[in-house]
Amino acid sequence: MRLDAGLGALPDPSFGARAMGAVVPPGTDAGQRNAPPDYPPESRRRGEEGVVRLALRVGSDGSVEAAEVAVSSGHPRLDQAAVEAARRWRFRPAMQGGLPVAGTLSTAVQFRLTDARDR
Repeated sequence: MRLDAGLGALPDPSFGARAMGAVVPPGTDAGQRNAPPDYPPESRRRGEEGVVRLALRVGSDGSVEAAEVAVSSGHPRLDQAAVEAARRWRFRPAMQGGLPVAGTLSTAVQFRLTDARDR
């Protein structure tokens, strides 16, 4: 018995995904740059830094329909600033069968005080 018998006759596994209209996830648009969030003044005074991981729902028009904290920075003010900024962002929408559709995207926002006068 040959384990590879008929192997050459199998269809390309990606063919079904293309035929069914696989979804290409949303992403950054090469011509668009999203503004970073404002650093909350109180967080700056307290020397708070961290990374906020966000889960975003991107609409078929590329706008952010929903933003929520997936992993907190440990500082509620930084988390809230990241969510507020993300709601203003724009992305390349997900595509299915050549048409834009809503999709989800994960991203991270880093808050870092860059020099000694910030601390």
